[in-house]
Amino acid sequence: MSSILITGGTRGIGLALCETFARAGWKVSTCWHQDEEAAKAAQDRLSALTQDLHLERADVTKEPDAAGLVGRAVEKWGSLDCLIHNAGATWNARLLNIEEGQWEDTLAVHLKAAFFLSQAALRPMMKRKDGQLIFVSSVVASTGNIGQGSYTAAKAGVMGLMRSLAAEYGGRNIRANVVCPGFHKTRLAEGLSQEAEEAIRKKHLLGKTTDLGEACRFFLWLAGTKTVSGQVFNLDSRLPGWL
Repeated sequence: MSSILITGGTRGIGLALCETFARAGWKVSTCWHQDEEAAKAAQDRLSALTQDLHLERADVTKEPDAAGLVGRAVEKWGSLDCLIHNAGATWNARLLNIEEGQWEDTLAVHLKAAFFLSQAALRPMMKRKDGQLIFVSSVVASTGNIGQGSYTAAKAGVMGLMRSLAAEYGGRNIRANVVCPGFHKTRLAEGLSQEAEEAIRKKHLLGKTTDLGEACRFFLWLAGTKTVSGQVFNLDSRLPGWL
């Protein structure tokens, strides 16, 4: 039975991913940081699907927390087949209005955490000569977006990190990929008006945004692949700026 660690798995896309992998028979580890109420609700939902579940509190922007999270997943399941770094946050503002702390916090949760988690996961994966690292990014990393300079920079950085990881550790059978799951009405998009959502839909060639279940099934497929690495997958019908 395969094992996976999904960061930020108690709400939104992360919770949907945990449910998808649990239903598919994977052993699931996940974490939460600030919303204890959501964590308790997620614990109940996921426990109804599987007994192979580990949920703990962790701040993945801190190296000891990230390393401990990975280490406990390996200890509990015996190995770690896949890591999905999904945890995220953003403070939307034009560049002149972004505070230094907001900029640093955004890059920390998306990019620095990806670095810490990768370092921790690579060691046990290299011993087995097998493993998959998947990072959640966004199409705005290649197109840019008004009012999301810090988020765009962080997500673009994740793409660059993934490509370096894929090149450096492909010889040890470690795969690294990025998935841009498309627009979903999660906590990060709570403040959007109906007009803003409609503007997003109009950018899609199909005139609609991505289905969450379809996106999760893609993650499940990718996690099980053995010959796919160094790729960026955009799961919607918007045209990216560059790949």
